[in-house]
Amino acid sequence: MNLFKHTEIVAAEEIACGKLLSAFEASPKRNLVNSGDEELVLDSAGAGLSAVCHSARICWAHFLCDELERYFAYGSATRATNQKVFFFTLADIGCARSLDQLKVNLKPIAQKLRKGLRGYDFIGVIEPGLYSHVDAAAKSPFGASCISWHLHVLLWGVSRKGAKRLAAGLNRSQRYVALSPGQDGVFQRQVREGELSRALGYILKPPKSAYRLGRRSKSIDAAEPSFIQYRSHLRPGERMTVYLHMRHLSLAETWIAGGEGSALLGMAKRRSRAAIRRFERLSDLGQRDSRRSLPRYSSVLSMIAAAKIRKIIL
Repeated sequence: MNLFKHTEIVAAEEIACGKLLSAFEASPKRNLVNSGDEELVLDSAGAGLSAVCHSARICWAHFLCDELERYFAYGSATRATNQKVFFFTLADIGCARSLDQLKVNLKPIAQKLRKGLRGYDFIGVIEPGLYSHVDAAAKSPFGASCISWHLHVLLWGVSRKGAKRLAAGLNRSQRYVALSPGQDGVFQRQVREGELSRALGYILKPPKSAYRLGRRSKSIDAAEPSFIQYRSHLRPGERMTVYLHMRHLSLAETWIAGGEGSALLGMAKRRSRAAIRRFERLSDLGQRDSRRSLPRYSSVLSMIAAAKIRKIIL
């Protein structure tokens, strides 16, 4: 599990979880959550693989990294892979939603965002990007703020030229229109040798940034102003907004794959669900019969760690 360790996702999740719990107390929107939300975030049994549950996200990352490490023959010392991997981001203004649209159905968004990748091997996640301010000149149909659901994927099985050609073709087709006028809806870059863990860690990361779209100072009086996108760390109220838009989702709903990536994602799903079921079974047995000599685990994560040491296959 060197890839999992190298992503440093556990530290990122712990920091994000702490900030979210602080937002529950300090945010002006704290009246929108209750004790049930804290239980959901901190559920030791994975909360049915909820997209906002701390243990579920780490459990998911653990098994996904395990599958990808084997598939790409990831080198623990060199961090090298057996083939070229590319990082793609796909966004479209049609996948943005106003802030008052909670419980968004991701199925049509997923269908829209993945359409241009049909026939390719990829695996990735749909995540919300909070635009806390959009300049009026951008003529956004959502007003001054919105949630832009976008897709980050790792894609392979193509050459460097092939990846560039794919991104350029999708941008020319106008099937992916960026929220920011004048920008491309599809971005790609090759993952450098030894940097798979960094790219995967970025895809696995919990939301941590808010975005602001403003006019460039030199174009304020221009007939067609150009825009610049600013990024900042989520403030407590912004973090709460992102949480409320993710609260109803499971990780299985936010992750998608195609080609050979489908089998990898399917295996990660099955192993994550199996680990949660095993933890629940052991917990139930321990409660029913305290005389039985059963391992005691405080969470599904501690059970996974113990299985690693004892070489139990989950």
